[in-house]
Amino acid sequence: MTVDQQALLELTRARAAMIIDQPFFGTLALRLKLVEDNTIPTLAVDGKHVFYNAKFVRDLTPALRKSAMAHEVGHCVFDHLTRRNGRSPGKWNAAGDYVINDVIKDAGFELGKTWLHNPAFKGMTADHIYSLLPDQPDDEHGGLCDIRDAAQGNPADAEMVETEWKIATAQAAQAAKAQGKLSGPLERFVDDMLNSKVDWKAMLRQFITSFAKNDYQWTRPNRRMLASGFYLPGLHSEVMESVCVVTDDSGSIDGPVLSAFTAEISAIRDAVRPVKTIHISCDARINHMDEFSMEDEFKLVSKGGGGTDFRPPFTHFDELGETPKCLIYLTDGYGPFPQTAPDYPVLWVMTTDVVPPWGQHVRIEI
Repeated sequence: MTVDQQALLELTRARAAMIIDQPFFGTLALRLKLVEDNTIPTLAVDGKHVFYNAKFVRDLTPALRKSAMAHEVGHCVFDHLTRRNGRSPGKWNAAGDYVINDVIKDAGFELGKTWLHNPAFKGMTADHIYSLLPDQPDDEHGGLCDIRDAAQGNPADAEMVETEWKIATAQAAQAAKAQGKLSGPLERFVDDMLNSKVDWKAMLRQFITSFAKNDYQWTRPNRRMLASGFYLPGLHSEVMESVCVVTDDSGSIDGPVLSAFTAEISAIRDAVRPVKTIHISCDARINHMDEFSMEDEFKLVSKGGGGTDFRPPFTHFDELGETPKCLIYLTDGYGPFPQTAPDYPVLWVMTTDVVPPWGQHVRIEI
């Protein structure tokens, strides 16, 4: 099939503009591959691709093309792809559209005249709205897109898709918030999402491996798109350098938790193969430090037992002038945090429901 280059170009432009003015949606839109499909009337999404009708895209205004891309991202963020559970496809799609369109409208996106939006549904979930919509044929519910199940009904694949999007959403929200471009409703949604049960092993693995594989970088532009007059981030691959693991040794971390955490970090190291892994044992001060190469046996040993202070490891790297690729801190969260976040990514693996003032976090449950 010959691809309509104009429609593809317009969607590419829309995503590029979103990276600048709506980085939360723009960053997540880059996860979705653009695929022309003129058998559908508008757009569709499956968590990995955005399918689009070329004529529909060409007929949209530039503002509505951005809105349409944000809308497709919304179905992934709100986990509409894997939660239909036998419900009417058209009605479920419409319920999801009401949720998403209200959110993107509040975020500053323009809505099309026929897009589903009802202020009476503000704050409701798709499940709640679904229960309020009338039963009627799927094609009479309206809506912008067709939700496709990337997991094809496989529960294990559905869980993986859900977890991957939760992690990606948290990372995109953190980046947008740092730029001061995350709306209040979106920030509250992300907080609520992260407070729900997430597979800590999957999030830990995704957090570390995301810094070891190809990633988009603005400092290394896409040369092919530069030739077309567009400055877009390019793919860059580099060796994973140093990973830092900090354990709270104030006595709050029991044996089974430390053992499970150690085993998971060890397995991830085998997959990622960082040049070195730094382990810092810390209570109110740094008690011990180890450096492991890939040839060394990886083992975390508790050496503390005093009070708790989370600042010493970050002060250590500031004074050393060294920046780890990422830092993972296992703790109960009860202690003073540094006032400002460092320049490197931090994941707090919490044994409690404490929410750190910055960085990503996940609750470890054994």
